[in-house]
Amino acid sequence: MTKKKDSHSADAFLHIASQLVVYQIKTAWLQIQKMGDKIASKYDASLSMAFVLMAIFEESGTPVTKIAPRIGMEPNSLSRLLKRLEKKNYIYKQKDKADKRIVLIRLTELGKDRREVALRAVFQMEKTLIKKLTNQDLQGFFKVMNAVNTLG
Repeated sequence: MTKKKDSHSADAFLHIASQLVVYQIKTAWLQIQKMGDKIASKYDASLSMAFVLMAIFEESGTPVTKIAPRIGMEPNSLSRLLKRLEKKNYIYKQKDKADKRIVLIRLTELGKDRREVALRAVFQMEKTLIKKLTNQDLQGFFKVMNAVNTLG
């Protein structure tokens, strides 16, 4: 009897959850992350690493304080990720010449190569997804996401 009740509870949860915008966004993000991580794993990387590499200006570097807000990541998580990227020789830190208080994150040659790979992979994922949507779908999607971004 308990097993049937648990199954019914799970079905009830999924029925309710599937009707929630936040649940749909969360599960969609997990799918994107799995797909991105699968591609990135070929390069001993992750989707999060790819977004960090893409957020760094190739020529001048990027202040460390600007990266987390650009990619929607918590600073503590970014700090751990930057350490891993530095260990893999994708990035290095450099003091800004004009303002020594600013720490710039710069790409190494290997990091520039991985950034290009990340850009191609993300745009390929985007292209694959966009093919399945109409302009009206996209407008609705961006309307929802803009509403989400105004929360909290």
